[in-house]
Amino acid sequence: MAELGTTALRFIQLYGPLALLLFTFLETSMLFPLFPSEVVVPAAAALLIADPLSFLVFVGAATAGGTVGAFVPFYAFRGPGSSGLERFREWINVSKDATERGRRWFRRWGTSSVFWGRFLPALRSVVSIPAGLAGMGTIRFGAYTAVGTALFYAAVGAVVYYGRQRSLFAAAAAVATDRPALTAAVAVGALAVGAVIFGEYRRRERGSQG
Repeated sequence: MAELGTTALRFIQLYGPLALLLFTFLETSMLFPLFPSEVVVPAAAALLIADPLSFLVFVGAATAGGTVGAFVPFYAFRGPGSSGLERFREWINVSKDATERGRRWFRRWGTSSVFWGRFLPALRSVVSIPAGLAGMGTIRFGAYTAVGTALFYAAVGAVVYYGRQRSLFAAAAAVATDRPALTAAVAVGALAVGAVIFGEYRRRERGSQG
């Protein structure tokens, strides 16, 4: 695992945002699920982010790769006629436990889990499978995935960028002070997550009482 992480970082160091895009694609597509993203992504942020422009490039590349990659398991498990990607199902290496965990979360929280699941290592990739099996709308799936993925990588990139110079607490305070637009976006995202989860909860409560 450590060797894979080192290889990924060397590749990112050589090829920059393009390598990051490929890495996030492979992670969320689960075609190569052994890369330790919790180590690689923060290290990639430290390598690639030097100023606001490179921050935007980092977030854009990671979001593009993560969003496109998520459609591979989504369509692979969606069923016959799903853009011809069902043949990739046998290439996706995911354990039965991980798949079942994703199904339980999706059954409990509904489509909102696609959004906030992008923040959780245990769900970031596997949540695409139950979304596909449930026949979730493609546009909604893509929107939830893109926004959740962008907010996740923006948060990682911001903390790493400021954390290189300050403590974690000071880094978070610096982000809030120096980047109010980013802070507002994260806050809006958090509120959106809460609103969506609350809406799903109320809908399920009404359904159980009906």
